[in-house]
Amino acid sequence: MGNGDPVEISIMLTIRSQRWRERRARYVNDLTVINPRDFAVNQLDPAPARRFVAEHHYLPNYPAAQVAVGLFGKQAALVGVAVFAMPSTGSVITRHTGFADPARGTTLARFFLLPEVAGNGETWFLSRALRLLRQERPVIEAVVSYSDPQAGHIGQCYAALSGAYRGRTEPRTAYRIDGVPISGRSLSKIRLGERGAAGAIDQLVSLGAPRPGTAEEPGVWLARLRRDRILVAERTLGLFAYCFELTHAARLQGRALPRRPYPKQLPPAHPQFPFMDAA
Repeated sequence: MGNGDPVEISIMLTIRSQRWRERRARYVNDLTVINPRDFAVNQLDPAPARRFVAEHHYLPNYPAAQVAVGLFGKQAALVGVAVFAMPSTGSVITRHTGFADPARGTTLARFFLLPEVAGNGETWFLSRALRLLRQERPVIEAVVSYSDPQAGHIGQCYAALSGAYRGRTEPRTAYRIDGVPISGRSLSKIRLGERGAAGAIDQLVSLGAPRPGTAEEPGVWLARLRRDRILVAERTLGLFAYCFELTHAARLQGRALPRRPYPKQLPPAHPQFPFMDAA
């Protein structure tokens, strides 16, 4: 597609939206509509954001957050979060935004709602969360977000907000303990002894891994977990990559990058990972 070609938009047909509660998928009717007067959107402190993610999201570890935003329902109950976080590498930003300086972008690392929020809640909440992000971090002009097909995600709400679909990422290796995904960044912190390594070790231990021995090197400990099939590596399919271009400069940068038709369905299931229903 050249710069002057029209953008092709594919309409995704769906009758329900995916939600999460206690790390299990739930669904609500996609045609239900929230009452905006029942909700508020505000910046969220790290502690409640971390607890909410750990309790409900299928990826319970908390990312290196820059800004966390909460969706609050009746009686100020927290019913959704959007966590904008530092990417694992700067190339995540430069590849999908076109900016040479990765500081001009961020990632939407966690974004989900509880089942009591009606079907159009994602788009209503995310549009306001992006606005709040710009207020708090004006240097950030673009947001990259991935949808994981193995969790049943194709990025339906991102398409509804006209996020630029960049295509699929390359297949990658995922690590899990007792079925719970472990981020590669957490393992890297442990292996290299970086800041946050102790917390990453605690996370693995909380999922059932034995604590490293007193004189055991981090790399040796991770190798032992792999050998004992506690930390399991599995090849996964690529992610759907989206970019929200929040400023005129970001839109100009994005002109040279792919803007592909929105995906309509999940890719074929990997035999090790039967897919959940699309959302």
